[in-house]
Amino acid sequence: MNQGAIEKVAVIGAGLMGFGVAVDFARFGYHVSIYNTKEATSKRAMEQAGEALDLMVEAGLITDDEAKTAFNRLRPTTDIVDAASGADFVHESVLELLDVKQEVFAKLDEICPPPTILATNTSSLRVTDIASVTRHPERILATHYFQPPHFVPLVEIVGGEKTDRSAVERAAQLLRGLRKKVVVIDVELPGFVGNRIQGAIGREIRSLVDKGVCSPDMIDDIISFGFGRRMAYTGYFKRLDLIGLDFIYGAAKGRGEKPWELIANRVEQGDLGMKSRKGFYSWPGNTAQQLHRRMNIELIRLLKQDMDMGLI
Repeated sequence: MNQGAIEKVAVIGAGLMGFGVAVDFARFGYHVSIYNTKEATSKRAMEQAGEALDLMVEAGLITDDEAKTAFNRLRPTTDIVDAASGADFVHESVLELLDVKQEVFAKLDEICPPPTILATNTSSLRVTDIASVTRHPERILATHYFQPPHFVPLVEIVGGEKTDRSAVERAAQLLRGLRKKVVVIDVELPGFVGNRIQGAIGREIRSLVDKGVCSPDMIDDIISFGFGRRMAYTGYFKRLDLIGLDFIYGAAKGRGEKPWELIANRVEQGDLGMKSRKGFYSWPGNTAQQLHRRMNIELIRLLKQDMDMGLI
């Protein structure tokens, strides 16, 4: 697949996710065509884009002039040919229905010649199935954002069975330039990874609520005021390193369980986490202390905010 500079971007469908994706690109200097089927939807998308940029100014992320410049890079249209013609990167955020997405990608495949990358924001459908109706499936992939896309940095990139690796690499490079945290997933699974983790949590929550153990507001409090805050900084495996893999190993043995082999192997090698400067991660110098400090400062900020708002 031939390489080419990405200069013009098109966003197809600017509802819940699309307008935020458009804002992200515009903020970093790209001219973005925003396609919606209805004028009213386009108008609302532009209003939401303006509100998002204003909030960024209020929070000190960008200046007022930068917000105005970014907004002026957005161009709404109700003509998909007008939106996608000449685009180097097209992001689709239409309804999460296979036949709808296939119809859109069949059109885009005709409008946009390679090497234009065609990306879907699907969170549940296979890229392979979406691309099956096109002549150039090698340039089709998923760039899965998380709501709200202009404030949450993670983007999962997933290719289909026929996606060219160079298309994945170009998309990853492009999104890293927007200061996104890009995770390339090489296995095409329904829900990718982020949604599968959320789904597993959701199944346990449903069980707890259905059994009468917790009410919905109790669940939200436990997550929002508890482990959810900490995990924003430690993730899952950094947290294990923080606790100590030997402690995790011993606790499993104490419960009569077989310790996870991934942990047991590290414990046997003496890699116990932060305390031994190596676990799932390496912790040279004062990197562990820096993580603790950054996390604790943010936890204090949130604690003060909760107190000021009367939430606790």
